[in-house]
Amino acid sequence: MKFNIAYAPDDKYINQTIVSMVSAVENNKEHELEFIIIYSKLSDESIRKLKTVQNCQLRLLQTDENIFASLPLSHWVTVQAWFRIKLPDMCPDLDKILYLDCDTLILGDLSELFNTNLDGKYLGGVKDVWGVEKYCKRLNMTSGVYVNSGMLLLNADYCRQEKFFDKIVDFANNNAKIIDFCDQDSINKIADEKKIVLHPKFNFMDTWWRGGYYEFWGEEEQEYLNAKENAVIAHLTGLKPAFKGCGNKYKDRWWEYAKITAIYQELLDDYEKSKIPAEPIKDKIFSIKNRYEGKTKIKILTILGIRIILKKKSI
Repeated sequence: MKFNIAYAPDDKYINQTIVSMVSAVENNKEHELEFIIIYSKLSDESIRKLKTVQNCQLRLLQTDENIFASLPLSHWVTVQAWFRIKLPDMCPDLDKILYLDCDTLILGDLSELFNTNLDGKYLGGVKDVWGVEKYCKRLNMTSGVYVNSGMLLLNADYCRQEKFFDKIVDFANNNAKIIDFCDQDSINKIADEKKIVLHPKFNFMDTWWRGGYYEFWGEEEQEYLNAKENAVIAHLTGLKPAFKGCGNKYKDRWWEYAKITAIYQELLDDYEKSKIPAEPIKDKIFSIKNRYEGKTKIKILTILGIRIILKKKSI
């Protein structure tokens, strides 16, 4: 079986992309893999690095940033965030494309995911870990499910037929005032009732950097906890394993795959140069923070460097 997997990196994220690619190869040796790199500007060195990944095909697709110039951007992302919506049109020979953010790990066989029936749907995605209800309300969505765009299984053929790109651009340009998460908001709005909600194991997000907080209860919580132990794709949100201070559940696995890349020494050198992010001075003087363990909320008061657990309560 052939898997077409796409990324949209810039030079800053090329090393993380390579680790993700290698993890996919290592866990899908019985399959044929083609990696699609959609980019506007990549250095010759970045392209050289991409070509060091073995046992796969590589498709380099250069796009013009000006195509996306009118679209709104969130302050923490670059224009590359929009590139994923152009993939179906730039790959007219493909019926299905798996888009992944650069900070992902593929930890298992992708057959089940690629065999997902997407007939009449734009995409398959995993429900986001928090904010879903308010995001759906803000965007006037009817499905009640808002997916994280860091992993999207795109029905490329259907997207082309239904002019998915044009619809997203039109919505984004006409609704900039209500958009908070640029491409993700726009993708969710257009795919509202035309998406498949996938098991969280296909885009597991460890919320360590938010004190373990997630908004799942009942059956959804059990699925999330199961995905935590059996992720097929892990999305390493928050501080990345390549830097000191990362507390992600899968950080050690990330380094296992990093070790077998051609850029391992560079990754090690960069890690050693990094520093654990310092706690803001104002937080050392006074802060009130929450930590979560499942449904249990722990409130922590910090006064002049002294931390006190005030209370615990179920949410």
